[in-house]
Amino acid sequence: MSVRTEKVAGEIKHKLNSAMSKDLSEISDIGMVTISKVIVSPDMKLAKIYLSFLGNKEPIDICLERINSKKKHIRFLLAKHISLKYMPDLNFYHDDTIEYADKIQKLINTLNIDSKSDPDSDETDSIAKS
Repeated sequence: MSVRTEKVAGEIKHKLNSAMSKDLSEISDIGMVTISKVIVSPDMKLAKIYLSFLGNKEPIDICLERINSKKKHIRFLLAKHISLKYMPDLNFYHDDTIEYADKIQKLINTLNIDSKSDPDSDETDSIAKS
């Protein structure tokens, strides 16, 4: 990304965070929404917004659907605070990196438990060190 698109992405992320907490109370029952990443296309006509959901009672698909139904209103709120020739079209996606990292951590932990309980691994470790 160019410097300009990175600045626009950062500004969109900042303004969306405040809009999600203040102006969009009608979708606040989906839990806490965190904007983890914003990617703006080089022509600045499209913004991909990656969201993480914490404490939501509804499935993620429904949460995304509810946010996407408010996409025009969110874009209008952004246009009031960000001065651009064209306000990018907003596309919302679920950011599953937290869940993925948690899954990887659990796999690593199970490997550590398995290696501690395996008595043969100690012998191979001491042989490898020699």
